[in-house]
Amino acid sequence: MASELIRLSDYTLEALGDGNGLKNFNLALSKGEAFSIATDSPDDAHLLLRGVATLESPKGGQFFYNGKELDFSDYRNLLAYKKKVGYIASDATLITNRSVHDNLMLMTYYLEDSTSIEMPGEVVELCRFFDLEKTLHLKPHQLDPEEYRLAVIAREISKHPEILLLARPRDFLRKNSFEAVKEVLSSLTKKDFALIFLSVDEAFTKEFSDRQILIDKGRLTAKA
Repeated sequence: MASELIRLSDYTLEALGDGNGLKNFNLALSKGEAFSIATDSPDDAHLLLRGVATLESPKGGQFFYNGKELDFSDYRNLLAYKKKVGYIASDATLITNRSVHDNLMLMTYYLEDSTSIEMPGEVVELCRFFDLEKTLHLKPHQLDPEEYRLAVIAREISKHPEILLLARPRDFLRKNSFEAVKEVLSSLTKKDFALIFLSVDEAFTKEFSDRQILIDKGRLTAKA
């Protein structure tokens, strides 16, 4: 049986935008699981992804990671978990005063406690695949929107996340880039991470999910 990564127990998140919020829900996620989200409210689906990424603090309930409860009283308490989460959505950003190269390397710098490390081969390969090599010296504001989004995706995938969260990639990527992202996701070893995503692309949903999260009027149910 796959090991449980996270468990959200009796969890409540305050509404974003025009959403209802998510009230008193339970959700468990293990390695190898892939959930698609079906919802009556895109804002509530976005809220769930942000909540799992710990970008939103709960209004109630408990969040367990590897069996230990997370403490939201101080941002620093969440850093060990955040390092294990890849978050790819329209509100995911790069650090504005760092080059693309440095944005892609920040996790490596942190883990190795050094800024004089060569870019790992797998990250170089991602840059080649997403045609980002020519942008590595640029700052985020110098990128076009497509380059910016692909740089975010490359950064989050290169973290080797245990949990990958993905919001409507077809909405903010052109067709060629979307197909490239699909190819990269297909090449990843599914058993090494868990996936939750929102997509209106039926083929993408069918290919990448084996379970469903249903959100209806602020109520969340995980279905097989």
